[in-house]
Amino acid sequence: MKKRTLSVILAAATIIGTMSAGTAAVYADDAKEDYTVGMTLNLGNLTWAELAESAKAHGKELGMNVTVQNSNDDATTQVSQIENFIQADVDAIIVAAVESNSVEDVCKAAQDAGIKVIAYTQVIENADAEYLVDAYNTGYACGKRAAEWIKEVYGDEPIEWALEDLPKYPEIIDRANGIKEAIEELAPNAELVATQPAEVMEDGQKNAENFMQSHPDIKVICSIGSGGGAGANEGVKSYISEDEYDKFGIFGIDATEQEIMNIINGDPQKSSVSLGGGAKHGEMLIDIADNFRNGVEQDKEQYMPITVIDSSNAQEYYDEQYGNK
Repeated sequence: MKKRTLSVILAAATIIGTMSAGTAAVYADDAKEDYTVGMTLNLGNLTWAELAESAKAHGKELGMNVTVQNSNDDATTQVSQIENFIQADVDAIIVAAVESNSVEDVCKAAQDAGIKVIAYTQVIENADAEYLVDAYNTGYACGKRAAEWIKEVYGDEPIEWALEDLPKYPEIIDRANGIKEAIEELAPNAELVATQPAEVMEDGQKNAENFMQSHPDIKVICSIGSGGGAGANEGVKSYISEDEYDKFGIFGIDATEQEIMNIINGDPQKSSVSLGGGAKHGEMLIDIADNFRNGVEQDKEQYMPITVIDSSNAQEYYDEQYGNK
């Protein structure tokens, strides 16, 4: 491995040359336990916080040392974190880029140092593997479920709705477009009257409160992520009574534990789109790193599954994803 000194490698080669094949295999497995992974992402994102804990736990199961750094949604901070990972001579770096362009050079430096770079959610030019969202179809699935709910509850009655987007990310623009186009196509009686960006829960709650103040007739809020959805749920609950929950719909993406509990509890949140869940993402990213460690061939681009979670399957999903905590 690249962390060993030349003398250690030569000594190991001499020892292995005198061992049986079975003993040599044990030595190789022991060596793999030195594999280290650095991860940088915004832990203010509910899904990514789940992901980080899952990645550390799964890495431990596989004999990896996984270190997580909070980018705090700051591109300069993230570049410094990747530089530190390079200095620490890690084997792989997982990056949920704050700005894809800002990390291209430092990711190239990591590759030049023999480190595998794994991009998460955002495409990075200098990456060895990417775990990505089918952005448009994810948004469309969210908007489609919102449109179906609008038809179920309000029929063809004109209603107003609001969108929480995040236009600083190109992929999220595609996700927002999918939401808008699904509602325009399937519930043309719904008018989009307000849009605000949201990434973390505080954003979602503040947006919902502002939406309700400026447009009190809003009946639907769609969000491109879990922070906006879960936050909007709390914001809306402070403006409407419990017996009005069935007449208000919040539709999110990511299907975090909090979102699923909102659905199960009969809150204003009516659905969220699962992309596998933060815990599954953490495991998948570590599995990608493990494939690099073991020389297993894999596609450079891999995509998350898309599943709508609503009252019909929320309890089953919760039990599968979170019931064993």
